[in-house]
Amino acid sequence: MFPINRVRSAGERLLLSLILAFLISSGASSATAQDEPDPAQPGSIVKQMAGEAERLQPQIESEWVREWAKTAGQLAPVEPFEVTLDERVRRIDEEFFYVGRFGTPLAYARALDIAAAHGLEGIAGKRVLDFGYGAIGQLRMMALSGADTVGVDVAPLLPLIYPDASGPLGGGLVQLVNGQFPASAAVNEQVGGEFDLILSKNTLKRGYIHPARETPPERLIQLGVDDATFLSAIRDRLKPGGLFLIYNLCPAKAPEDQPYIPWADGESPFTREQFEAAGLEVLAFDVDESAQARAMANLLGWGSDDELEKSLFAWLTVARRPVDRPSR
Repeated sequence: MFPINRVRSAGERLLLSLILAFLISSGASSATAQDEPDPAQPGSIVKQMAGEAERLQPQIESEWVREWAKTAGQLAPVEPFEVTLDERVRRIDEEFFYVGRFGTPLAYARALDIAAAHGLEGIAGKRVLDFGYGAIGQLRMMALSGADTVGVDVAPLLPLIYPDASGPLGGGLVQLVNGQFPASAAVNEQVGGEFDLILSKNTLKRGYIHPARETPPERLIQLGVDDATFLSAIRDRLKPGGLFLIYNLCPAKAPEDQPYIPWADGESPFTREQFEAAGLEVLAFDVDESAQARAMANLLGWGSDDELEKSLFAWLTVARRPVDRPSR
């Protein structure tokens, strides 16, 4: 565990913020050195995630989210395999298959709890779009809970890891789409519409879309369309009453005299006015979710209360497509 509580200089604080960002984005293990799972052993990571789900139960407020979390233990074990991208061979083990670079799927529990608090009464029989899904764990858990899920991402490695992963699972469905949404017509056709929930975790950050300082392009997310077009596409693909949820976990922001950290700038990349202009009703805007995120992170073993207070922050925004009123 890195000793954030002993840090003195701003440079040290920035370094540890970057370390935490890596841990959040790389799926840091919540196990101790003595019981750290071996991802080369099929079922090891699934067992770890089942333990995470059990530890999170007291914090989860919605009964259906508690049941969703329990499906982590139902995920199929994965034998290690290799894929080649740009002439580089990469070994994919169970941890990378389900967790990837973006952290345990159980971190979605808080986002789903927020959706439940804003009226989503379960996901069985519902359609869910995960924008920037990163890894398949949470999508398979939603499918096991009875949802039809669509994951969209642009990472070229994902189609190699999941070439045959789309299809029915449990009582639901997993569909993976690679490419820019909504900039690509082909991607739009695959994604379809009529979603009960569109969510984006750690993807639609202000620092990635509209950075406060000049940032190298490779550190940004290119939507391929302007903000108004993107939000209109979101609205058009929601059912009346459907929710659009942005949930971002972030390290501490860099001081002005230190290099800018785009992934630490986690507020909404869109303004309240832009949501409303696109025909979306704003239910929560740039709400500081840090206390709840730290409680979740503590249960997942990411750090102590003192450490997380200085190094983990979270923001959420929730919008809804209004229910169409019948004409008189």
